[in-house]
Amino acid sequence: MKEVKMKYVVTSVWKHPEAIDWQEMRQRMSNVKDNPHVAEIHWYQVDEMTHGSVAIYHSKEAYEDNLAYQAEVRSKSTGDRGYQMLHEAHGESHVDFTSL
Repeated sequence: MKEVKMKYVVTSVWKHPEAIDWQEMRQRMSNVKDNPHVAEIHWYQVDEMTHGSVAIYHSKEAYEDNLAYQAEVRSKSTGDRGYQMLHEAHGESHVDFTSL
């Protein structure tokens, strides 16, 4: 039986100091679109100053390989942009709706 690598999911919630500019957010995401470790990223609005993020990595190893880059990006978000992370959770995906 072929071993199937589980995807790795990271969810987070971010508070912005001002109302979210979704065009600017779209541009930021386009700058990281070529990241080979990431399968998908979804950013969604919680309220006008808060967004949620769901990042899906190809595997736990891909997530771990991406940690240094993630730390660099988050440093800019919390430092330069004044965002505050309110919540983060992550783990391997054991059930994937698309594979049922």
